[in-house]
Amino acid sequence: MVTKKNLVAKKRIAVLRLSILSIITFIILDNNFSAYNLDIDLNTSILFSCIGFALVVLGGFGRIWSSLYLEGFKTKKLIKDGPYSMVRNPLYFFSLTILLGICFAIKSIPISIALLSVFILFHVPTIINEEKVLLSTHDDSYKAYYESTPRLLPNIFKYKKTKSEDRIEVKIKGINNVLWEIMGYLFLYVIIDFFYFASL
Repeated sequence: MVTKKNLVAKKRIAVLRLSILSIITFIILDNNFSAYNLDIDLNTSILFSCIGFALVVLGGFGRIWSSLYLEGFKTKKLIKDGPYSMVRNPLYFFSLTILLGICFAIKSIPISIALLSVFILFHVPTIINEEKVLLSTHDDSYKAYYESTPRLLPNIFKYKKTKSEDRIEVKIKGINNVLWEIMGYLFLYVIIDFFYFASL
């Protein structure tokens, strides 16, 4: 049963990444990246690029931060500290942050809507299903956490840091995968931005 779930999750992630890469590849190849671009001046374009890069970096560090908690505490223990104290699904939130950053690099409303639609179609049902499983497998402590913590948009005022004496055991392979993933997003961002400014 676990293997089947992992296989479905891997397929979902693969299809999601393929969809996003297909959309981005299309806009890079289509008419020298000029199709559907916002009609903005160079200074605004640079500002959008800076905002986008900041969002990708923030999302990248957020995914690493969240993954450390997930790797270290991935047992029957309910994680409610660090990023999980502000939002129930920090990995999805930081993935969305990265995607928004890429949208700023693309500078295209139709393409941005397409990318965000893909994200919503793939991730929102998964989040809902995962939470149903957690509600059925955990005791009332998860229900209380579920009712008091936002699903996707963090509440920074609810932040609760980990106790100084807490320790986590991290699987290096899992964190390495996240690091490579973040480097891939940064590389993709640079490529998109390069093609955009090269076409001006």
